[in-house]
Amino acid sequence: MPIRFDKKNKRWRFEFNRIVGNERVRRSCLLPASWSQDQAHAYDRQESGRIYAVASGLEKPKPEIIEAVNLYLDHRIPRLKNGKKAAQDLFLLYPLINGKKLDELGKIARQYQKDNPALAPATIRNRLSYLKAAVRYAYKHHDLGDRDYTDKMIMPTVKNKRQVYINQDELHNKLLANCDDPEAAAIFKLAFYTGLRWRSEILTLTPEQVITTHEQAWISLPDSKNGTPHMIPVHPDAMDALAFIPFKWAETYYYKRFWKARKAAGLNHLRLHDERHSLASALLSYGATLGEVGGVLNHDSVQSTERYSHLYPERIKELILRLPSTKKSAPV
Repeated sequence: MPIRFDKKNKRWRFEFNRIVGNERVRRSCLLPASWSQDQAHAYDRQESGRIYAVASGLEKPKPEIIEAVNLYLDHRIPRLKNGKKAAQDLFLLYPLINGKKLDELGKIARQYQKDNPALAPATIRNRLSYLKAAVRYAYKHHDLGDRDYTDKMIMPTVKNKRQVYINQDELHNKLLANCDDPEAAAIFKLAFYTGLRWRSEILTLTPEQVITTHEQAWISLPDSKNGTPHMIPVHPDAMDALAFIPFKWAETYYYKRFWKARKAAGLNHLRLHDERHSLASALLSYGATLGEVGGVLNHDSVQSTERYSHLYPERIKELILRLPSTKKSAPV
């Protein structure tokens, strides 16, 4: 019988072991624990029919997810600015997707979220997004699969509006003062004073991207996250950081030194990416508009800049109150 009750695992097991044509075909899998015997037999009828159809050539087998990922790694990743990180994140999913078919994507996405409660929702979403992009790319550009199976992937909700900032005094007198690695300190400076994304934009900088004109240094990003050229002036307090470009180590090296410095500085709540947001806060406090902040941070949409809108009313209030009053104080 293709269906039997697995006493060890206390659930129904599907087994297929037959000769189809001139070849023996074997399949075995545990069925969901909640399934009844009737559901197990219904699965047997459907899956046995599918196996017969595939083995006899009447139906094409479903491609494996790993095929889509390999196509993405070979053809798309080399053209992505953050390709190295994308490849690393996809590698972390290999144990989960190995041997799985495209029509199992939805189940895999749910399982990954269930199995990793300690991971931040944003981290899970980023990794699954790379998987989603790989499957879509393989379907669109290499005709892998009979349709786009990513519609079954339910992504975790991410509350991404962190409101953690540091000012220049905290940067220099706390974080940098407790960093004993000059190269790591250079990254921390550039993250604050340029607002660049430290992993995908700062760590990948080359000397050719540093341009000096009339005593002003600029960093050129010809291929920033939203695909448009971007020029960033370098603040005088960050000029010495340019000497360390290109940076020698992988991101883990700088992460460890950041964690050590923030602990010593009493800034355990701070993340390195918060320095990008801190630049926005500093610019608003000195009179920049939300539109100008979006330009500095190279946002590709107004929605990206709206996360700082809670900081803006106080600035507007300050500007309005600078207007002289024409009314005399009312008599007491």
